[in-house]
Amino acid sequence: MIDTSVDTEYFRPQDVAPTPERLVFIGSMDWLPNIDGMTWFVSEVFPKLRKRAPNVTLQIVGRNPTDAVQKLAATDGVEVTGSVDDTRPYLASSTAVIVPLRIGGGTRLKIPEAMSMKKPIISTTIGAEGLPVAHDEHLLIADRAESFVDQTVRLFDDPSLAHRLAESAYDLVQERFSSEAVARQFEAICQRTIESK
Repeated sequence: MIDTSVDTEYFRPQDVAPTPERLVFIGSMDWLPNIDGMTWFVSEVFPKLRKRAPNVTLQIVGRNPTDAVQKLAATDGVEVTGSVDDTRPYLASSTAVIVPLRIGGGTRLKIPEAMSMKKPIISTTIGAEGLPVAHDEHLLIADRAESFVDQTVRLFDDPSLAHRLAESAYDLVQERFSSEAVARQFEAICQRTIESK
């Protein structure tokens, strides 16, 4: 199996101070798993989170937001941007990236891209499905609303944790998901194929 590559030159760390307690979600907002995930997060997680972190804000960034997604912007502290030319400024200015997906399959490129920019991530198990990541090493995993709140507050309250996760995740991207790393994987498969003949 060959990992999906990430343009680590394009998605690279930026010298931008993140906005305190700002969460961001990046994804096509006409795709059912993203719609479901953000609807669940805004209705079930965000109100509980605001009780413990009253200044928290959320940016939902992605093309073609459905009516259901656009209505989420009526929640205080939530912004729905619609299509943007460049997601990197939104990633760079966030305190953390969230991936609260509950359905769907396939590799989530949004996670390696955020990791490549050294952004700490909070995801559900399904959101991180297919990636060689570990809870509390590369990102934080939370599957219930209460645990998502706990892990988010934990990240807000502990800058050293955020830094450690971001650094570990960045190292993983460089090792597994950069163009060079993926090319090496392909080369190794070709070599094994030749040697087996």
